[in-house]
Amino acid sequence: MLFLHEVHAAIGEREIELDDAVREVYAPSVADDDTRLLWYLYATHGAGDAYHTVMITALRDGAAWERLSRRLRYGDLADWLVSLDPLTYTSHSTLMVSTDWSPLAELDLDSVPTQPVEHDVRVYREDTLEGAGIDAAVSRPAQRDDDVLTCIAGFRPFFAPEDTVRVLYRVGAPDVLEAAFGNDAGWGDWSGSVTPTLPGGVHESTRMLRNVPWSPLA
Repeated sequence: MLFLHEVHAAIGEREIELDDAVREVYAPSVADDDTRLLWYLYATHGAGDAYHTVMITALRDGAAWERLSRRLRYGDLADWLVSLDPLTYTSHSTLMVSTDWSPLAELDLDSVPTQPVEHDVRVYREDTLEGAGIDAAVSRPAQRDDDVLTCIAGFRPFFAPEDTVRVLYRVGAPDVLEAAFGNDAGWGDWSGSVTPTLPGGVHESTRMLRNVPWSPLA
């Protein structure tokens, strides 16, 4: 299984148009036996770069990735891709694979909804960890009901060195998150983190995100 991770920096006043373009065209168009949009997430205002959206698409194998690439470059989705230019400042994509400890490692692609499904809006956290020794710092997810973070996916770049890991968490209810902020002191990550401590030389960057209600997974 491959995962296409995309970040779009939307022009603020056109953010909703980007949302509509993905929901109405991209998501249903790629929802065949080999490809599914999994998440469409917004950066939360006040917690990082505003008007950034994160899309994560699952592809069954390399052949599915090649077919999607062709469709976007000069196939039926080429005009749609061009139509994103006036809606965004920049777009960046990374092809990724699942880590062996990721809860998403055994994803059943056929179980992912192909039509919009309304979900509650939740807060997410996406960590990007880089540096030698990252594997030794990562512990396999072992969740408790009262954890602040629930690890829902772990990825590595397909073409990059193995000293990079990206982790996607679902954050607990608002009262749990509020308490976590109140108790935060120094580097001791929130409960549920797969990297409760960071070794020397490992650097972390974090995005706080929220799903749109129609995101296929929540």
